[in-house]
Amino acid sequence: MNSDGLYHISLMNGQARAILIESTCLVERAKQIHGLSKIATAALGRTMTAAVMMGSMLKGDTESVTTQIKGGGPIGTVLAVAHGDCTVKGYVDHPEIDLPRTGPKLPVGAAVGREGKLTVIKDMHLREPYVGQTNLVSGEIAEDFAMYFTASEQTPSLVSLGVLVSDERVEAAGGLIVQIMPGASEAAIASIESSAPMFMDISGTMKEYHLRGAVDQLLMHLEPEILETRQPVYQCDCSRDRLERVLITLGAEELNDMIAEQHGAQVDCHFCKKRYIFTENELRTLLQAAQLREG
Repeated sequence: MNSDGLYHISLMNGQARAILIESTCLVERAKQIHGLSKIATAALGRTMTAAVMMGSMLKGDTESVTTQIKGGGPIGTVLAVAHGDCTVKGYVDHPEIDLPRTGPKLPVGAAVGREGKLTVIKDMHLREPYVGQTNLVSGEIAEDFAMYFTASEQTPSLVSLGVLVSDERVEAAGGLIVQIMPGASEAAIASIESSAPMFMDISGTMKEYHLRGAVDQLLMHLEPEILETRQPVYQCDCSRDRLERVLITLGAEELNDMIAEQHGAQVDCHFCKKRYIFTENELRTLLQAAQLREG
């Protein structure tokens, strides 16, 4: 049973807003697809949880937000793509990476690294996508997204992201973004700032209370009003048609090489591991399309 859910919440009569998500099932799905180690589960799970919350802020279901973290650590790139309909997909370069614990928490920051950037690309079907980029703060991901909201979108935000993973499965995962709205009173700002420590163990809160109970545990003193309920889910939108278009864009020269050297092509989707086979004759058809395109 999928217990995941996402709430858009108004706080203190609109002086602030929150997005609260339980993302346990979608993170478990990613763990199964990619064979993620514990640390890779935590890194990708936190990133996908943030991405799907950001995707839920988009106006159209087919609009998308891509979040890419390149921190220079051994895990490589951590990438997640979410749409306005609350579907999300993601991958890490090195899903097998594991590092020894030095404390109670998984060393996600050490795996991700902090010598790099968080890049956010929003495709809202305008002429050009919006691209925002900030330097990583810690590689722990929640702090890095908080910095992105403050620096790139000029929206001071509290961000909490958590994944609790055992040897067998994802025990709990979730996230919270709290943003103060323009014109909020000093008292409202102080209330939210003083609440920040309560928000930090979001995965523990989700494990014990789940989504609806977490509203009471974390936000009841801030007069929460649930405005909207959504269903986040791990879902890849790859298709043969889409991959044919990608192959055509490689150009006639590269397609000719594939035909001559490989007599076909095998393409694996990064996000869902689905394998697509293209025969030599199919590549010849795509080659004709590429030649027409190149004029």
